[in-house]
Amino acid sequence: MKNILVATDFSNNAYNALFFATELFKERKCNFYLLNSYTELTKLISQKVGAGSRRSLIEQLSEESAEGLNEVYHRIHLDQNNPLHQFKTLSRNGHFSEIANQAIDHYHIDLLVMGHKGTAAVDNIIMGSTVSKAIDEITDCPLLIVPKEIECNMPKEIAFATDYKHPYDAGLLHPLKELTALYGASVRIIHINEHERLSKLQKTNLNILKEYLAEVNHSVHWMPDFSNKSHVIETFVDELNIELLAMIKYEHGMLAQLIREPVFHKLIFKLDIPFLVMPAGATRV
Repeated sequence: MKNILVATDFSNNAYNALFFATELFKERKCNFYLLNSYTELTKLISQKVGAGSRRSLIEQLSEESAEGLNEVYHRIHLDQNNPLHQFKTLSRNGHFSEIANQAIDHYHIDLLVMGHKGTAAVDNIIMGSTVSKAIDEITDCPLLIVPKEIECNMPKEIAFATDYKHPYDAGLLHPLKELTALYGASVRIIHINEHERLSKLQKTNLNILKEYLAEVNHSVHWMPDFSNKSHVIETFVDELNIELLAMIKYEHGMLAQLIREPVFHKLIFKLDIPFLVMPAGATRV
């Protein structure tokens, strides 16, 4: 049984992420945990509040959260009547990353799914910040970020961006290999040429990676080091018609460096394909 945590703020893009996840794992038995978190800074749906006290505001947010989750629960049951899938709702008061990490530990979550609206959306500030923080702060579970209005085409071409500077193991690569197994996807390994030659360590890690992907249709691609790595990845995704981008997040690795590039945040919300982040320290695979 696969346990999947899906974040929702009751927006269309959040529901789209949920729907995509149910399609992605339609052949697998899954528990879907629908999570809505809120704080005193969360925008009220009704825009009405009682006497103005903090407690009355939190109480109303709690009621709206429960009502919203109930609506999502019934909507997904109508749209996806899959006997392999079970849905449960979680309404929590607190900051998202903290609440999500608690749920990941308590419910033995295998995958966290989030949606985003893209940089063009005026009201994307909060959700965009939440996604960015989740990439940085979710350390024990793979994270799948689903863009707005994505077609439910299952990924057949997956790009795996890596610098070969860190070791790979079966557990770390499990989320990637699982997706390839589901739909017979191919993995296109992208390496950005920072130097003319790979170091001895990089060569060793590349060979290990090839061994782990031996049963998967894969190829290795070398890309020139443009002014920023985000632009390299964007170009690669466009040129090879990539349908999902995957990266491993090491503490001092390539993704950690990219997160510090302002242009990378623009790339995340510009991509119209799902983005899979696999934390190096994740124990839930």
